[in-house]
Amino acid sequence: MRIQQLEYVIKVAEIGSMNEAAKRLFIAQPSPSNAIRDLEKEMRIEIFHRHPKGITLTT
Repeated sequence: MRIQQLEYVIKVAEIGSMNEAAKRLFIAQPSPSNAIRDLEKEMRIEIFHRHPKGITLTT
């Protein structure tokens, strides 16, 4: 787990969109998506529900 991954999780949770979070972090969109997916695999949990209208935190 890296601090950067946690920063991405927080920003995506605040905004509700990977694309918009990437824009506000001034990074390319695949970066937060890949970092969060890696974190989910590492921790063996699902942090976000991904759906066509956006992204939401799991309970």
